[in-house]
Amino acid sequence: MRPLRDTRPSLPREKKIIAELQTTISSLKEESGRQQLAAERRLQDVIQKFEDEKQQLIRDNDQAIKALQAELETRSNQVQSAEKKLQHRDLEAQEQIMYIRQEYETKFKGLMPASLRQELEDTISSLKSQVNFLQKRASILQEELTTYQGRR
Repeated sequence: MRPLRDTRPSLPREKKIIAELQTTISSLKEESGRQQLAAERRLQDVIQKFEDEKQQLIRDNDQAIKALQAELETRSNQVQSAEKKLQHRDLEAQEQIMYIRQEYETKFKGLMPASLRQELEDTISSLKSQVNFLQKRASILQEELTTYQGRR
């Protein structure tokens, strides 16, 4: 029989390979750590950039809101001022109408002869007296009707 040949590599060679592999693993771990650290820094930079942009947007939004509020207040004041002007002009127009009406009545009275005016005023007084008399008469007749209906 032939002696079996040892196919295993020699022990020093295995130690050398193991040492090389451990060195490779160690350098890969270091590289992985550096890459992880770099990725975390990039992530922090991106987060900080987005946070800065967010804060800038908030400031811009606050400024826009303040500008809109100021604009709203200005417009509101303009509306109030316009309403006051309109009320003032309305009062002026009413005063003008009253003045024109008084002027017209004065002119109209001046055009009517005094005798005709007196005659019309007398007629108006007479008509008022007749209305009062007729109202009293209607009241009496209503009482009589109520009394008559009550007896039935």
